[in-house]
Amino acid sequence: MEQLLFLIIFYLLPTLISSIHNSTTGGCAIIRPPRDGGIRYRGLTQEQIRSVQILPEDYEIEYICRGSRIIVGPKVRKCLRNGTWTDMNQLSRCLLVCPRSWMSLENGRVALQPPGQPVEGTVLRYSCHAGFLLEGFSISHCTKLGKWDSPKPLCVYDRNYTGKT
Repeated sequence: MEQLLFLIIFYLLPTLISSIHNSTTGGCAIIRPPRDGGIRYRGLTQEQIRSVQILPEDYEIEYICRGSRIIVGPKVRKCLRNGTWTDMNQLSRCLLVCPRSWMSLENGRVALQPPGQPVEGTVLRYSCHAGFLLEGFSISHCTKLGKWDSPKPLCVYDRNYTGKT
């Protein structure tokens, strides 16, 4: 009997709580936009946006960024049946993009981490092909200001290169 009661509580209670939550909320609470960004509410006027507290199930919002920033993370969120937004475990941020010209190196290679757009926190690792030496820093970081923290290096011909490694 105790096992049956446990199973009922364990399996039915979350469903019951969720259905009570849905019947009281009827959608999702408004969420905050990312810093340096905003939210596009499809089909709503500015007056409606200011007065609404709950958005209906299946409603989608879209994050937009100001200036030359781009969204990193989910760009669109959808209101789910359980009263939460999709992908809330993933942060959406508006970040400045660093110049892409630092991402190529004549006579060398550039490794980008993480892959994708070069935004705040991106690290570039430079290396040269055989027969060339790196002149400058081997690593550069994209800063919060959208600039690389070190000058772009050069791969210069190694006069002592014999073709053997």
